[in-house]
Amino acid sequence: MATRIPNEYISRRDRRQAAPETTFREAEYIDRLSKNRTPVVVKLIDGEEVHGWIEYYDKDIIRITRDTQPNLFIYKNRVKYLYEDPAANNRARAIRA
Repeated sequence: MATRIPNEYISRRDRRQAAPETTFREAEYIDRLSKNRTPVVVKLIDGEEVHGWIEYYDKDIIRITRDTQPNLFIYKNRVKYLYEDPAANNRARAIRA
């Protein structure tokens, strides 16, 4: 039986590396959202959604500021994901026009 040299005849798919688990870009993204006061939706792990903008954040929490409701401090480990609020962005564009 012939011995094979490592990495010889390996398919292109096998040579690709998997995407990294974390990119460490979270702080950059949250900082940009905070500085621009971008309206966001924060989806919590229990299914609840919180609308507002990020006023403050650190390694453990984010502070969501809301217009008509009390402001909230939310632990990051309770956040499933967050995204820019498309409905609020459309309202802002309509007001400017």
